[in-house]
Amino acid sequence: MESTKRMIKIFLEPLKGINIQGAGTIEFNLSKPELESKLGKPDSLYDNKLFYEELELRMDLDKNQRLEFIEFIYGPVTENIELEIYGLNPFKTKSSDLIEVLKSHNTGLVDSTEEPYCYAFHGSSIGIYRNSSEAELADKMATCKANDINPEQEEWYMEAHYFWTIGLGREAYYSSK
Repeated sequence: MESTKRMIKIFLEPLKGINIQGAGTIEFNLSKPELESKLGKPDSLYDNKLFYEELELRMDLDKNQRLEFIEFIYGPVTENIELEIYGLNPFKTKSSDLIEVLKSHNTGLVDSTEEPYCYAFHGSSIGIYRNSSEAELADKMATCKANDINPEQEEWYMEAHYFWTIGLGREAYYSSK
């Protein structure tokens, strides 16, 4: 009999933090010891970055060792988590739709200088990133067709149509960068 793995549901709460179903709320400005008391020791630590593999995320601490940023780093291929922000899963929402939803909830500047790969929503302190775009996908597919090559379509499709990271920071996180 095949067992089904239970996904950890995580709610992204802009400007506040995250709520992990069954574990509670992780709020910005928590100290490193407070984070570890809620989540345990991180799987790895680099500079002021704590990595929790089961939660598929990275947490950044500021110079005072307080939580300032949380980033989910495995995009649409997450294995352990299911995210929700504004009623949708950002990794299962087409890139153009996600941008529009995030814009509609943002009260400040939208930094799109690295468009179509990266956007920062200053009012809600949310950032999203992907490696590829729909236009690049079309170019890759045309090149493959012209050279009679069978492309890795599914992987390319996912890279181009969905964002692969979403991060949220405390208030004014992107304004201060």
